[in-house]
Amino acid sequence: MKNINEIQKILEVKKKNFSENSLLEDYNWDSLSMLNLISLLSKYKKIKAQDLSKLKKIKDLDKFISKIKK
Repeated sequence: MKNINEIQKILEVKKKNFSENSLLEDYNWDSLSMLNLISLLSKYKKIKAQDLSKLKKIKDLDKFISKIKK
């Protein structure tokens, strides 16, 4: 995973050994986490709510962050 540090900040966890197939809901993927994601990536691009609802796994979030940062 390329964006492990960002994922930790977004989900507010210290664990670095995420499994790519872990579900986001297992890591408190809630409105606060979504706000963390938006604030972290807002300097790159506006994020749509529809995009966030599609994220289900850690690897989805990692790919999404990479796509936005391009």
